[in-house]
Amino acid sequence: MKKQVFLCDILNHKRLLVAAEITNLYANLQRNALGVATFTGFSQVAQDHDVKLFIRRGIEIGKKHAKLFGEKLEESNLPVPTTWSSEITNSTAHTFSDKMMMFYTSSLISLSIGYYGTSTSQSPRVDIGVMYNRLSLEIQLYSEDGANIMIKNKWLEQPPIAPD
Repeated sequence: MKKQVFLCDILNHKRLLVAAEITNLYANLQRNALGVATFTGFSQVAQDHDVKLFIRRGIEIGKKHAKLFGEKLEESNLPVPTTWSSEITNSTAHTFSDKMMMFYTSSLISLSIGYYGTSTSQSPRVDIGVMYNRLSLEIQLYSEDGANIMIKNKWLEQPPIAPD
């Protein structure tokens, strides 16, 4: 590299993606697509109204994030992977408890925040780092809403803490 232009968006002229950015965009798109499919299945069997609404909100967030990642790939004329929607069945049999689905959903949210942090650190392009930071904040707020549902239903246990 000879100039800082590699890092910045000058006059809306973005450089092509580097390999690490492509890898992270692709993987995060796939993770969100799989999350949308999983959450769609959960929303079909959730019993509690708040849980159902929470999971449906996660579907919308996941679709939005996948779309943003796809747009970044398309900007560099790269293919966008397909979704997992064809794998969703129409079953409404109560397969999992709401508590288990909320725990699993919370775990996926935590993983996403970690993956977005890694993706931010591996992207020299400023606009991509800003995007990941904004999306991380969105899912952190979403996660808090999930924790509140779990607290309300007495499903959340206090993790071990440092001695006082």
